Amino acid sequence: MTADSSPREVLVVTGGHRFDLPAFTAMLDAVCDGWAAWTHATQPDAQALLTPANAGRWAAVVLYDIAGLTLARGAEPVVTAPSEQVQADLRALLDAGQGVVVLHHAIASWPAWDGWAHAVGGRYLYAPGSLDGTPLQASGYRMGGHTVEVLEASHPVLEGVTSTFDVDDEIYLCPVFEPDLVPLLGTTADLSPDRFRDTYAEVRHGDSAAMCPPDSRGSRVVGWAKAAGRSPLAYLQPGHGPSTMQHPDYRRLLANALRWVASADAHQWAAANPRPF
Repeated sequence: MTADSSPREVLVVTGGHRFDLPAFTAMLDAVCDGWAAWTHATQPDAQALLTPANAGRWAAVVLYDIAGLTLARGAEPVVTAPSEQVQADLRALLDAGQGVVVLHHAIASWPAWDGWAHAVGGRYLYAPGSLDGTPLQASGYRMGGHTVEVLEASHPVLEGVTSTFDVDDEIYLCPVFEPDLVPLLGTTADLSPDRFRDTYAEVRHGDSAAMCPPDSRGSRVVGWAKAAGRSPLAYLQPGHGPSTMQHPDYRRLLANALRWVASADAHQWAAANPRPF
């Protein structure tokens, strides 16, 4: 697949996590202005659209879902490994050059598949798990205001974005594979583990006071670009609620990311720097 300048559709995938649908829809209506249309699909049914047969249909795919994970307060998170067919479909789709924008909690998708973590560039775990054979504790989160900094102003995803801007949003404490990324955004927030709630303790036991263990590590990088297979991928960690979805700099980031992953330049860059997963 190659990108071209003709208007096509944007596929937006949700499912597995609660969010403010009116605010999300209003944001997509705004940032997708100029595209032919944007289509909303919900997991698990959306997986049928994420196949190589659809590689020429979508100008960009936006992932705001948590695939392979079922969450319920007071219950053990249920992890479902992707079938061999799902893995093959996603690899083939990204080897075909499908541009992808991953937003916020979608970094938690497919927690039983190490390859997907490497495709996205990081892994958020709702329960203790592993990565590449190494045990990992559950990830952490904190809510509140923090400052986002532009790290690579020359990148197309950051065109016209204010050099620093404040958001009232959720920050993650989780592994980020910095050597594999082009860092685009950073946060000035305090990343001390005792500032982050233990996700597993809250989901499983309702313990919102439990903080992450002192050896927990995260990254100041909260936005990046990378190749996934032979596809351009952009990740934006902010995006939790209406205040961020309405923020002009965040909307500009998302609009830029969509244009970038659909562009010929991004496709050429990813094809020249492929990252199998």
